[in-house]
Amino acid sequence: MKQISAILLFLLIVSCGPGLTLEEKINKAHEEYAKRDRGYQSSYLPRPGTTRGDDYNNCINQKYYRSKNAHDFCSWHAGIGKYQ
Repeated sequence: MKQISAILLFLLIVSCGPGLTLEEKINKAHEEYAKRDRGYQSSYLPRPGTTRGDDYNNCINQKYYRSKNAHDFCSWHAGIGKYQ
């Protein structure tokens, strides 16, 4: 029984390892954005606010859009309006 508990504890610790860095999350979001025509939604970027408008404004302020069209990328991230 102790061996099973030890194994389960080890697996829990390993599975809760370090998450993605912000830069990695932005990279992943841009990968999803490239697939938006197939229905991909933004799931990696931080959502610090309580509304979609907060998400949009945070995306603009933090410049998550990089070289993409700011309005289009951030609208897609926030899930508001029409994006291309």
